[in-house]
Amino acid sequence: MKELFADIDAGMIGLIFFFLVFCGIAVSVMLPSAKARLEGYRFIPFAGDDE
Repeated sequence: MKELFADIDAGMIGLIFFFLVFCGIAVSVMLPSAKARLEGYRFIPFAGDDE
């Protein structure tokens, strides 16, 4: 079991995986088609504040 966690390839695969996920999320947020959907989310923190 120790060999699995000490393997350099496992760390590199994890790093590449999380980098690709981050890039995918960043690209999906910046697409023009997502702008209308995200515009509705910007007032969520203020939705319950009627004071």
